[in-house]
Amino acid sequence: MPLPECFCWTRFGTEAGEPITHILERKEAERAANDGVFVWGIGNAVGPSIRELVRRGPKPEVLFSPIKSAAKMQDVSPPAVVAWIEGETLDGEPFCLPEHSLVTSRYDPASPRSGHYALVCFSRAPITPARTGGKIVFNTLRNIRTGRPIGASQVTAVVEHRRSSEEEALTYDVAIRAELVYPYFVRLQQPVVLPASANTDPTNQDWTRATFEFVRRMYARPTRPRKLSMQFEF
Repeated sequence: MPLPECFCWTRFGTEAGEPITHILERKEAERAANDGVFVWGIGNAVGPSIRELVRRGPKPEVLFSPIKSAAKMQDVSPPAVVAWIEGETLDGEPFCLPEHSLVTSRYDPASPRSGHYALVCFSRAPITPARTGGKIVFNTLRNIRTGRPIGASQVTAVVEHRRSSEEEALTYDVAIRAELVYPYFVRLQQPVVLPASANTDPTNQDWTRATFEFVRRMYARPTRPRKLSMQFEF
């Protein structure tokens, strides 16, 4: 299948102490339980570019590629991990994550952040096992708004691809291909720190179930400021 002219491109790897094989399995379970919808956490604030992508066509797409470099130690063994339980759309409207969605990220108590980001994705087909759905030639990509080349460290970007006469050596496999669906992009809020005991083995199914139960209980409570020192209950 040919690449779309414009698309959101994100590269994935180990995150928040969770290996990518387990992240993909968890996201596939989420997709199946949510009738095709899954929410994918990212670190980039690409909201304005997502607006432009949506403006250009009725069915914007997101393509996922494995990161080529080795995982950083802060991703393999982060100081802490948080679950994000609320969000806000591009229009400033409150966003509730779908019932079976869970977004986590690494967290540094010494340099805390109050926001994270996510793409709202849809796929009729399973996203695991990941498979090659074409190739992306890196030096043909340009930022959709500025026309500038994509930086090597820019994990998520909204791009258009152009033909290039230069040597096209660096390519990425497309492992997953999905649609972006309304509200397309959200700014996540209200991080809740998981205790160190929950971070030791995120591949354990008990960890997944316990995390979901905790998040559901948080949703059931009246909205109020939440301290990052909240404890996780098993």
